[in-house]
Amino acid sequence: MTRRLAGVGVLLWGMLAVQLTAAEPMSAQGLWEQGQDAMRDGRTDVAVGFYERSLALDPYLVNNHLSLAAAYLDKGDDERALPHLAQYVAAKPNHFVVRAHYAELLLRLREYHGAVVQYERFDADLQEHEDLDKQELIHCHSRLMEIAEKQDDGYAEHLHRGIGLYLLARQGEQALPDDENLSTESLLCKAAGELTLARRQRPDEARPCWYLFAVWSQLSQRQPAARWLRAAEESAPFSYLTPVERRNLQLASRGLDLESGRK
Repeated sequence: MTRRLAGVGVLLWGMLAVQLTAAEPMSAQGLWEQGQDAMRDGRTDVAVGFYERSLALDPYLVNNHLSLAAAYLDKGDDERALPHLAQYVAAKPNHFVVRAHYAELLLRLREYHGAVVQYERFDADLQEHEDLDKQELIHCHSRLMEIAEKQDDGYAEHLHRGIGLYLLARQGEQALPDDENLSTESLLCKAAGELTLARRQRPDEARPCWYLFAVWSQLSQRQPAARWLRAAEESAPFSYLTPVERRNLQLASRGLDLESGRK
């Protein structure tokens, strides 16, 4: 996610795809559509008026919250945009692209705890969609690392830097910047170093171990990979993993058990 919040108002209202049912009040819908027309014409204040009237008629027409957030962002009023994005994301938790904008806005307003919650949820959501651009995940961990630095959280700083380096290495050398000192292998080694530091700070956490397993597997180092897989397995019942990480850990552990049984 390389675009920042500037100009995101136009992007947000442009993403809306409304599917109406006969039960929805047409008057509220009509007001919302007039607001959309006003936004397209650059009449932001007029659009806000339509959205507020629509929301007063039908509080469940949640697209008004996204549209109001977009309008306030267009006006440069981040504080007033924030609660509308919060309400939209609460009503539409699977709209993870908007969640990402919500996280960015929280970070911009220095609401770090809330930003971490939203970035972590965004991370978990993106992992469920293999077809999406992995740069989004890298950006997410970069933001989490940035927040950790601001909060003097050494564990999270090392963890998210390590995960980000691992994900960058997974992109392949064709995706790396032109740098003769930068290679997939060097990135994986740096990731291993960062994840090891995270592990030392919080020995009971499964996540550094899981990604150390992933890094050593990528480097085709079977013995350290197996060791970290077992460590992740031992810590998993008592620490945080995303649903995808937990499923993949179970599959990898089962595979290692079968391989050990054959030997």
